[in-house]
Amino acid sequence: MSTKLGAIHSDKLGRRKIMSVGLALSVLAMIILGTADSLALLFAGTLLQAFARPMVEDPGRALMTDMVEDREVKDMALHVRYFALNVGAALGPMLGAAAGLTGQQTTFLLVGAIYAAYLAAAAVVFNIERPLKGSAMAGNFTLGDVINVLRRDSAFVLFVIAGLLASVAYGQIDAGLVQYLQQQSVVDIATLYAFLIGTNATTIVIFQFPLLKLTAGISPFLRAMIGVALFAAGFLGFALTPVDPPYALLAAMVVLSLGEAILFPTMSIIIDRLAVPEMKGSYFGAFSFSVFGFALAPLVGGGLLYWFGGFVLWVVMALLAVIVSLLFLLANGFSSRTA
Repeated sequence: MSTKLGAIHSDKLGRRKIMSVGLALSVLAMIILGTADSLALLFAGTLLQAFARPMVEDPGRALMTDMVEDREVKDMALHVRYFALNVGAALGPMLGAAAGLTGQQTTFLLVGAIYAAYLAAAAVVFNIERPLKGSAMAGNFTLGDVINVLRRDSAFVLFVIAGLLASVAYGQIDAGLVQYLQQQSVVDIATLYAFLIGTNATTIVIFQFPLLKLTAGISPFLRAMIGVALFAAGFLGFALTPVDPPYALLAAMVVLSLGEAILFPTMSIIIDRLAVPEMKGSYFGAFSFSVFGFALAPLVGGGLLYWFGGFVLWVVMALLAVIVSLLFLLANGFSSRTA
C-alpha cells in the first residue's frame, strides 16, 4: 500500500517533496538498523526502509521522464538508470568485501551516510532542474479517481499482471537457484552461485547498450517479448544442463541475463508510454505491485522443487515466461499509447 500511496501523493504533492521525504526516512531507517539492540528496533528499521524505498524509486522514475519531452532521450535515461543500478549491484558487494564491511551492523550507518549524500545531491538538482511542464490536473485527483482510471485501463492492468508473473519467474534467480544447487548436491554452492550472479551482472553491464542499439527500431512491447523469450530459453537451459561441470549453466545464465538487459529497462519505457501524463507517478507506483512476485518467488520455487524437482521448476518458469509474452501481446493490442 505504501508503494501506491507514495506514487499517488507524488502526483498530488510533487515528486521532489516525496523523494526528499523518502530519502530522509531512508537515512533514519539506516541509523535505526545500525544502532538497533533489539528485534523490535530491527523490525522497525526494516519496515521504515520498506516504506521509504518506493517513495524514492517510483516518483524518481516518473520525474526522470518529466525532465524531457523527446521520447528517445526519455528511453535512454531509463536505460542509463538501469545500467547504473547494475553497476552498483556488481561493484557494491566487492567494494564492501574489500573494505572489510561484511557482516557488520555498522555497515548500515555507512549506507545511511550514502543516502544522506544522495539527499544532498537531490536537493541541489531539484533547485536547478524543473519539469518541462507541470501536472496541472494532478491536484484534482483523489485516491478513488486514481483507482477508477487504472481500472478502466485494460492495457495497463494486463501489463501489471505480466510484470507480477515475470517477477515470480525472475525471482528464482535469487531463491530458487540456491535451493536448486543445494538439491543437486553442489559441493561449493557459495562459489558457484557467486559466479552465476557475477555472470548475470557482468553480462548486463557489457551488453545492455549494444542490445539497445540492436533493438532500437523495435516497438517497446515487441522488445519486451524478445526479452521474455530469452528468459524462457535461459530457464530451459537450467532445466536441461548439468551443474557439474557448470559451464552450460553459466551459458544459460548469460542467455537469461541478455533477456533481463532487454526486458526490465523496456518495462519502464512501456509504463511511461502507457501512463496518462498527469498521473505518471501513480502509474509507476501501481506497477510496483508487480514486485509482490518477488515475495511469492521463494514459495513457488521452493514448492516446485520440493514436490517435483529442479527440471519441473525451470520448465514451469519457462512456461510462465511464455504466458508473460502473451500478456504483453494482449496489452499491446489494447493500448494506443506505446507506438
